[in-house]
Amino acid sequence: MKKEEIKQELLRSGYRHCKVKPEEVGIFYKYYQEGFHVVMAVDLTGEKKLTQEVHEVLVERIKGLFYHPQGKLQDFPEGFPVYHVEVHTLLMGEDEEDLRRGCMECLDTWAYHIGEGRLYIYENQPGDFFGLRQLLEEVSSQGQESPSIWRKIQSQYPLITIMLIGVNVMTFLILEWMGDTRDGLFIASHGGMYPNFILYSKQWWRIFTAGFLHFGIEHLVNNMLILGCVGARLERAIGHGRLLLVYVLSEIGGGLLSYWGMLRSEDYAVSAGASGAVFGVIGGLLWAVIWNRGRLEGMTTRGLLFMIALSFYFGFTASGVDYWAHIGGILVGFFATMLIYHRKSQNC
Repeated sequence: MKKEEIKQELLRSGYRHCKVKPEEVGIFYKYYQEGFHVVMAVDLTGEKKLTQEVHEVLVERIKGLFYHPQGKLQDFPEGFPVYHVEVHTLLMGEDEEDLRRGCMECLDTWAYHIGEGRLYIYENQPGDFFGLRQLLEEVSSQGQESPSIWRKIQSQYPLITIMLIGVNVMTFLILEWMGDTRDGLFIASHGGMYPNFILYSKQWWRIFTAGFLHFGIEHLVNNMLILGCVGARLERAIGHGRLLLVYVLSEIGGGLLSYWGMLRSEDYAVSAGASGAVFGVIGGLLWAVIWNRGRLEGMTTRGLLFMIALSFYFGFTASGVDYWAHIGGILVGFFATMLIYHRKSQNC
């Protein structure tokens, strides 16, 4: 039975079960960074219904269980620090109309059709809840044809992010072996972007190649660490191919705005680095978080905006930083993701 399978899968993944009343409501919780992730599973089989008002009352009651200073849960230590509680509702039933209505009326709610063994995520709901989606997908796939090893790898690992990091690192190692990557003339002679090469020699391809070159190991490591963090998350949200498209378009957009900025200021310099593309991935992640109602994999719109503002502050105040590439990259990444990422009602 799918309900029992979901319960067992939640328990195996580290959630604890809490019995509450009414009995058709099951509470699963996991402690995380001085707060709790709570899954409220609501059984809507038979004649049971869930209205918006009842849902709001249940959510408040559940939060009260965790915020209470002495703790109202079993095995809940006294004085246990709890600063935030996030509740996500999983409706489980067989009446598709009841499930759909519940998701339309209630916040942070998904529907699981027990008869079909299928998860429904409507466009007004968040796309994930701290890995819960993958867990439910695995329950849904039980009994079906096992995916190939390649498909498992594709679904579990950010392959494009890993590939992009690999290309950047290999390019750096080859050039470092050939010469001094901190030398602007050396970088320019191996694909770096300098306005005169484009203005007079029409070497527009440098807009693209410059994005894979870096001035020394620190420049490379800084960009790749950020890419590894934000790229993996955006790839899980929008898919492998879309991430690659956002990365390439952002790299080109950042390079073009960098070129325009140097022409405008007449302050020419050799430009190189993946920061335009990396900022594009950040811009894409910002849209993905906004589209998922302000929350995705623990990230919030406010947190991302703060990180972006901080990055731009250091970019504008530091010397030798191509802030035009950052601006161009983040704008292109944001709008490119807006165009290609439209998560309609999804089922798994």
